[in-house]
Amino acid sequence: MTWYAIRLVLLLALLSGPVLAQTGAATVLDGDTLKIAGVNYRLHGIDAPEKAQRCQRDGLDWLCGQEAAGHLRDLIRGRAVTCAARDRDRYGRVVAVCSAGGTDLNRAMVRAGLAWAYLAYSRDYESAEWEAQLLGNGVWSPSVQAEPAWDWRRARRTKPVQDPGRIRG
Repeated sequence: MTWYAIRLVLLLALLSGPVLAQTGAATVLDGDTLKIAGVNYRLHGIDAPEKAQRCQRDGLDWLCGQEAAGHLRDLIRGRAVTCAARDRDRYGRVVAVCSAGGTDLNRAMVRAGLAWAYLAYSRDYESAEWEAQLLGNGVWSPSVQAEPAWDWRRARRTKPVQDPGRIRG
């Protein structure tokens, strides 16, 4: 193979690989997932309450998952979002650090107390979580009872499924 052909093959391999950085208008799918130009981006190092997740605030139901998604929407409102890829998750989403108007969205969600630092995958946002805890933001408020999203998902996966055809007596 000639040097020209080798360079061409390398260039084509680079162009066909995953998107390293993408900028554009973003749609918020939930508190830690965005879509830009048809590509789903999972925010690296954080885990926000799930869209259907409810927490308790002052003893009352709080739609913490919906509030997290709304806060992320507010952070990007009217601004282009840039996502720098870090990895791909098992669902095919690009795991990325995303920003809008110079704001690190991953860090801002944790600092607001509307996402947890996902320490099982990264320690990048641990200090933002400490700040949220000290300030009592979001899920860290003394009046809030919130189950971390990873525990909430696990509890729903392991619930026994009842057979609707089974007769009880």
